[in-house]
Amino acid sequence: MAEQDTGRRSDVRVKARLKVRFKSVPAFISEYTHNISKGGLFIRTGKPCALRDQVEIVLVLPESAKEVSVLGEVIHVVSAEDATDETPAGMGVQITKIKDEDVNLIESFIKKKIEEENVDGLGRREHKRHSSRLRVRFGSKEALIEEYIHNISHGGIFIQTKDPRSIHEQMDVILTHPLTNEEIKLSGEVVRIVTTGDARKNPRLKPGMGIRFLELDDYLRSEIDRFIGDEARRSTGVTVEGE
Repeated sequence: MAEQDTGRRSDVRVKARLKVRFKSVPAFISEYTHNISKGGLFIRTGKPCALRDQVEIVLVLPESAKEVSVLGEVIHVVSAEDATDETPAGMGVQITKIKDEDVNLIESFIKKKIEEENVDGLGRREHKRHSSRLRVRFGSKEALIEEYIHNISHGGIFIQTKDPRSIHEQMDVILTHPLTNEEIKLSGEVVRIVTTGDARKNPRLKPGMGIRFLELDDYLRSEIDRFIGDEARRSTGVTVEGE
């Protein structure tokens, strides 16, 4: 991302200087790929700056002493009072200035780490992609809505089965609408397993696997919302058919 000419004075007063540290290389790569490279960044903080404040953000590259400084403007604020589990407190910053050499530094760092740590370009660790598919057929519209309320809307699904797949196995998950038989296909990765032994030890658990949807962008979310419909009633009953 080249340095941008925003028309602002070069001596614009910076209201805050913030350091942003990333816990892991995949987290940094994911944030850069999805947001920073496109000119934005969301910073979680209980004390966000005011709208239109000019800020300097120092990005601390993980596992490295290297720092990259960018200038930005606060364009979105979520106060602690307005925060929810899905929308944490913080501020959205539009990046207004970043040096070309810093962009090159970041991209060289990412390229090196991808090669060293076997992560993909979205910051996920690479795992062998299986060509398997799971067809999830709901017993009723209420069952579909129930699953949507608890899991699908949060980016995943829990499938009850006594024969779960392996952790990190990837597959296509096909949701079949109980009334219209319409299908929607989502890519997923197994992130949690409950064995029959686990279920026997804890009666509140059901054997199965938790699958996190991959590449769930705004378009796919809107398609899921359309697929589900507007009703909101409670029920149970999900069955799985393997292909």
